[in-house]
Amino acid sequence: MSGITRRDVLRAAGATGLALATAAACSDGGSSGSNGGKAKVRMWTWYGEQREQWPALIKEFEASHTNITIENRIFGDTDAYLPALQTSVTGGDPPDIYAPHVLAIEYGKAGIALDLKEAFGEDFLKGFFPSTNDEYTDDGKQYALGWMAQTFGMYYNPTLLDKAGVDVPETWDDLIAASKAIKEKTGLIPCSLSNNPGPTGLDFMLPLITQASDKPQLILDLDAQRNGAKWSDKAVVEALAKVKQLVDEECFAPGINGVTSEQASTAFTNSKATMYYSGSWEPQGFRTSAPKAFVDAYQVAETPAWKQGGKHWCANQAGAGLAVSAASKNAEAAVEFLKWVYEPDRYSKIMNDSNSMPSTIAAAEQISDPFMKKMTSWLTAGNGCGHILFGKGSSDAAAGQLAAVIAGDKTPEEGAKGIQEAVEKAQAR
Repeated sequence: MSGITRRDVLRAAGATGLALATAAACSDGGSSGSNGGKAKVRMWTWYGEQREQWPALIKEFEASHTNITIENRIFGDTDAYLPALQTSVTGGDPPDIYAPHVLAIEYGKAGIALDLKEAFGEDFLKGFFPSTNDEYTDDGKQYALGWMAQTFGMYYNPTLLDKAGVDVPETWDDLIAASKAIKEKTGLIPCSLSNNPGPTGLDFMLPLITQASDKPQLILDLDAQRNGAKWSDKAVVEALAKVKQLVDEECFAPGINGVTSEQASTAFTNSKATMYYSGSWEPQGFRTSAPKAFVDAYQVAETPAWKQGGKHWCANQAGAGLAVSAASKNAEAAVEFLKWVYEPDRYSKIMNDSNSMPSTIAAAEQISDPFMKKMTSWLTAGNGCGHILFGKGSSDAAAGQLAAVIAGDKTPEEGAKGIQEAVEKAQAR
């Protein structure tokens, strides 16, 4: 499976707890600066999707920019990457370009990441999906560019839906009705969903806040605790209540608090479930691990809407982003390199060749993979909304209360209030 998954976020969330003060400086290949009179730009990510492409890209760039050298390092995973990044930051020698992940806003507010609105200009940033820019923006400043985007949708098996005599659900009420027919006529799981580990279920629940309110900015404000937003908001209560309703109506497998992503995916690809809510990285994995008959048959649809005729808000964010170090001696060279990489034809080829979802509108128009093309079109339509929490304490608080509501240990009102109380407690530390 490729793409930036919820599990990557979980690792990153854990990494934010690392004690920066205890880390020692550790750079890869030395600090940036001059290299034989050339500006050396170091770039760190864990984005293995483009591992095979970078050598040729860098060679091409250096051939036309003889005053700049690029030193690219791709870590195996976030477990190795994030501690190394935080160590380099603590040592005052972060890479010139780096993947910020959930630390993007924190690093920006701390003066570690460059304000890209000033460095790249508004015209350049307008080329990205607004929802992608918004996730990296705070107080009028933007601290990263989206690299690989992602959306979520409802994968489905047309043969099994036909067997149950139901259509792809347009709304959540349709899903409830379809689930009853699926169970009665096939005995299968209506929709496969995971909430193990805990925050996995936030990919499902958080977009419901936008669906309930039709305000995509609300989830960003809740996360940042700004503009007066509180997790006890009516839309949060309604989102939690919707999840509980779907659980009680048996739309999912029993005990989703214990269902892992692998179990949810396997149930769908082995035709034990008719539908599966998950992200845009799934088709790449299906091609390599699922039965051919399944791969030839399955389809994907937009996330059901809150009500008939409502907007199909879907989980979208570029979990994979690129930031520029504010301390870089070669920030201008780093910006020049990124502008070159993001040139539409070049960037769209990079994304197509790596089966990745682009973060720019121009590249989205050149997507060739049918599943990626369809799921990217939801961003072009403006349906993207947040599902990754960057704020201190937000993810753990929301995940804990969601699990409690699903288990019936708390009402939606108690869960929403509990998120706010836990966030305030975490931020007071």
